[in-house]
Amino acid sequence: MTAPSPLPPGPRTSPLRSALDLRRDPLGYLRHLRAAYGDAFRVRIGPREVLMVTHPDAAREVLITQAAKFRKGRGIQKMQDFLGTGLLTAEGQTWRTHRRLMQPSFHRAALSGMAQDIVQATRPTHAALLGAADSGAGLEVGGEMLRVTLRAVASVLFGTGLTDEELAVVEAELPPLLDHTASRVRAVVDLPRWLPTPAAQRSAAASRALDAIVARIIAARRAEQEAGTPGNDLLGLLLAARDEEGGGLSDRELRDEVMTLFLAGHETTANTLTFLLLLLSRHPEVHGRVQAELRGVLGDRDPTAADLPRLPLLHACIQETLRLYPPAWLVPRQATAPVRVAGFDLPEGAAVSVCIYLLQRHAAYWPDPHAFMPDRWLRGERIPDAFMPFGLGPRMCIGNNLALMEAGLIAALLLRDVRVTVPDGGSTGLHAGVTLRPDGPVTAVFRRD
Repeated sequence: MTAPSPLPPGPRTSPLRSALDLRRDPLGYLRHLRAAYGDAFRVRIGPREVLMVTHPDAAREVLITQAAKFRKGRGIQKMQDFLGTGLLTAEGQTWRTHRRLMQPSFHRAALSGMAQDIVQATRPTHAALLGAADSGAGLEVGGEMLRVTLRAVASVLFGTGLTDEELAVVEAELPPLLDHTASRVRAVVDLPRWLPTPAAQRSAAASRALDAIVARIIAARRAEQEAGTPGNDLLGLLLAARDEEGGGLSDRELRDEVMTLFLAGHETTANTLTFLLLLLSRHPEVHGRVQAELRGVLGDRDPTAADLPRLPLLHACIQETLRLYPPAWLVPRQATAPVRVAGFDLPEGAAVSVCIYLLQRHAAYWPDPHAFMPDRWLRGERIPDAFMPFGLGPRMCIGNNLALMEAGLIAALLLRDVRVTVPDGGSTGLHAGVTLRPDGPVTAVFRRD
């Protein structure tokens, strides 16, 4: 008879103490537990115990080789209130059908035609940075990056289908909706959905406003499709997508995927760009090399999708930023059958999370793992499975090519013309919520250079 595997190691602590440690400094607490217990350990999160894995082999077990024995974790399941059954929250056949339908729309060739929309959406931020450089005034980078990525995602999704008034509504209504969704995901105790708290009421009003805009545009695009001109933006491609039987996405399914893309392509890319500017301000020599590369390739013209492969240092800086600060820093899963992970036998219903933040700073795979060293990418030191900012396996983020193109084009236009400095280096603290971001404002000064 085979002896049962031991329980995963972990601290002997009360739920209250664990909750306080996680609330005060979740990343620091998880770093401490890995140092004490190794690459797979047990941690209590509220009333539940979670197996936390921080090694590429265990991540592959969860996300690839045994992915069929897992579903999304409880936090992501709670996002269905806002996202419906988009790719992020859908399971089973619904997810497989949507993934097959949508995948061709996210190939690089399909996305390259949207590059100009992203550049156009970046112009107001480009002007704001030049204005700040001329006046000497400080500018809060995080807010600017949120605005530019929201405009970029809206342009990629809807092209010219979104009016200026509707864009203003999206800019006003999406942030409170995302904040409320994030608070529900983080909550240890779930409040009833019907409880009319101020945040819930604000979120419901925001959802109605956004739904009305998306419904109008989908209806207009349906009419254009019937007239033979569905458009070449992302919504147009999704409307035209068909499965083997000739079926497409319904209006409700399109709505859910649009909301998912707003969530996945907005704050995550904004956080990456904020960290990129912060890191370059701390490494002026790299900053100067990036600017020289941009000017050598672009001159005074706008960047295009075809330029991005010709900007290897900028790409390396973005990759290194994603390694150090993965926006989706934790991938939660729930076992749907008994499963063995990292040598431990887990029952059905067990919670497992892949901590991408710790995995991508694993000293066994990344020399000087906490340092910003973009040249490691130019030397070809990428480690299979030790870098997964967009996840891994069949549920890897479908928008990874879009996110990299968006970040590359925005950064190329902004960094060509200005140098960024964050006085005193900026805060080193991190806010580890649904996404990873700096724990406070990043106020920078810019100069033309």
